[in-house]
Amino acid sequence: MFINTDTQMKSDLDFYDAMAYYRLSKEDGSHHESDSISNQRKLIHAFLENNQNIKLVDEAYDDGYTGTNFDRPGFRAVLDAIHAGRVNCVIVKDLSRLGREYIEMGKYLEMIFPSLGVRFIAINDDVDSENSHSGDDIMIPVKNIMNESYCRDLSRKLRRQFRIQRSNGEYMGSFVSYGYCKSPDDKHKLIIDEYAAEVVRGIFSLKVKGCSQQTIADFLNREQILPPAQYKKSLGLRYQSGFQCHQDGKWSPVAVTRILKNPIYIGTLVQGKRGTPNYKLKMMRERKPEDWVVVKNNHDPIIDDLVFTTVQRMLERDMRTPPEKEAVLPLAGVLFCPDCHRSMCRRSVTRGSRKFFYYVCSTHKRGKGCSSHSLEQKKLEAAILHAIENQICVIVETDRLMKEAGQSNVWNMRAKRLDLLIAQKEKEIDGYQDFRMKLYEALNDELIDRDEYDKMRRKYTELIEEANAIADKLKEQRKELLSGIGSDTSWVELFMKYRGANTLNHEMVATLIDRIYVYENKRVKIEFNYRDELAYYQDILKTADKEVG
Repeated sequence: MFINTDTQMKSDLDFYDAMAYYRLSKEDGSHHESDSISNQRKLIHAFLENNQNIKLVDEAYDDGYTGTNFDRPGFRAVLDAIHAGRVNCVIVKDLSRLGREYIEMGKYLEMIFPSLGVRFIAINDDVDSENSHSGDDIMIPVKNIMNESYCRDLSRKLRRQFRIQRSNGEYMGSFVSYGYCKSPDDKHKLIIDEYAAEVVRGIFSLKVKGCSQQTIADFLNREQILPPAQYKKSLGLRYQSGFQCHQDGKWSPVAVTRILKNPIYIGTLVQGKRGTPNYKLKMMRERKPEDWVVVKNNHDPIIDDLVFTTVQRMLERDMRTPPEKEAVLPLAGVLFCPDCHRSMCRRSVTRGSRKFFYYVCSTHKRGKGCSSHSLEQKKLEAAILHAIENQICVIVETDRLMKEAGQSNVWNMRAKRLDLLIAQKEKEIDGYQDFRMKLYEALNDELIDRDEYDKMRRKYTELIEEANAIADKLKEQRKELLSGIGSDTSWVELFMKYRGANTLNHEMVATLIDRIYVYENKRVKIEFNYRDELAYYQDILKTADKEVG
């Protein structure tokens, strides 16, 4: 009897309904072309031509998905087909196409696929669960570890590269903050979007005038100005935000606050505030401020530094708007009790047909101790206006003396003075260090005992640390002097803006004054903004007078 051996061999084979799976991601690096979806498909189809017992019934792919995460749409389609009973074989180009995470790979290859009766084939790695060879049980985990190691090393390199780029001031985000856009010549550089920038300037201006965030939002909505998300979409950008947008596409107090707090508007780029813990976990988390990448003077500012500083101070304080007004009162957020250091609150009293307003300590008003420190509003405002006039006169006179002395000459004399102080302090440090070294010799010569040695060594170590701190501060002052930081006179111009003012308003107070203390004996103490800068100028002039004398 004649038997057809080919037919006999074919009948002995098990037949499989297979599903091919392809994956490509950015992590493939230099192998991007060889691992393309089309090349993976060609390889698997060529394999099937030589394996007639395997029938390809479906295909699935994930393009742009990392192998460290198995929650991928294409791979989910493979699992759905397996659970539906449509396929009992999965074919991939190599193990790295299925995934690059060691633990998950082991779970699928050793538990999930075998329990479902699924044959798994990785062509280039010579892995076939139906025809396992001796040593496969060892080699497959090793290859999976190597695939995961590749992904881990690549992740470290990318994180390092991204941090370098951020440190160089390159913008790495997909979308830019409202008021800016990416340069058409370099997507990592920011340029000002003039229309949106004008809106940002208006927001800061209204805030300095004392308007609340709700008042600002209402004004923008009345003017039919598109909020950031809608504005970006109107430009054709496929914008998505992690922040919850207003349901009816309007400005909200939260959106206004985000703009007021963003240092990007003074040219400071802050990146890396959020990120994933490692390459396996994809959930974004907030990072510690010390891990942020901050680059100052990175791009053209929209808001002046002094205005931004003023607004931040306002945001930190209680700036409630009276029910009948749209803006806060002139002294809101700057009045404090010198005893309990709590804010002063405004109250009213009616005498006959007239109504008087006065300020009182909020702790006293709640009946929780402290004294009243009360003072009538009109008298307080008049005293403050007079103090502002005097401060402006002092600043004007100081500025005049600086110009008469010749700023460059004054700065040179100040630099020489700092050099002398630094040299003196370094000589002092050398003396302390020399004495500390001699202590050990005294201990060896038994001139002092161990307790004396330890006590004296601690003392001179503290003296060295204190002297080093002072020397570092002097060096920083010299560095700032030479770089021109101390020569910035924009704060002088800020005071000059209000010269001759006859009424008090919140913009003036918030710009020029930090805190006002009202004492029980009606005495008022005013701490002006930029008082350190004024003292610095006056110190320079004193140094110059000594040098001339």
